[in-house]
Amino acid sequence: MGMVTEMHLREEAPEKERFNYKGMHRYLITLLPRHKAVSLCRRESTLVTLGALRESAQEHEFDVIAYCFLPERLVMVVRGKTEASDMKNFLSGFRGREKSAVAPAASMFARRYQERVLRKTEETRVVADEVFHMPVKAGLAARPSAYEFQGSFVYPSVEKPEKPRKDFRKRGESPRRSFGKTARRPRHPRR
Repeated sequence: MGMVTEMHLREEAPEKERFNYKGMHRYLITLLPRHKAVSLCRRESTLVTLGALRESAQEHEFDVIAYCFLPERLVMVVRGKTEASDMKNFLSGFRGREKSAVAPAASMFARRYQERVLRKTEETRVVADEVFHMPVKAGLAARPSAYEFQGSFVYPSVEKPEKPRKDFRKRGESPRRSFGKTARRPRHPRR
């Protein structure tokens, strides 16, 4: 009498799916220059590069929320507009346009780049403000709006709008009073 035995092999765990860079995601991208001696802060090349960035963003359906040309790198915050938006195609298109516009022989940017997908908990405007403050931290400008090689295709201005100050006299309200040595204490009637 023969006995049939079954052998159960452990199923291999499926490989972790790789991120496909398609969809309405937000990215922080850093492009480095091809050669270390090249400065990215030259007016003529920056204007041409911005034109290439704008055309590529429109073609590949991306919003350029913030960009900043520093002497040693270009930093951008971008967001896909549709589910078909592909970040890799967007960057490839941008670098191709930039290469043909600036120097047909070679691109201004290195082949490798750094990117980070922003988490859902990260606010886009906060990350954009960090990008806008990079020139201030590097000592290139006193305030973000004073640096000419940065901006946004989405936000109207680089700096945060200041919160309007309340003018208490207009509405008849009184501001908080301090009761220090120099301030007069309000008089209360005695009972």
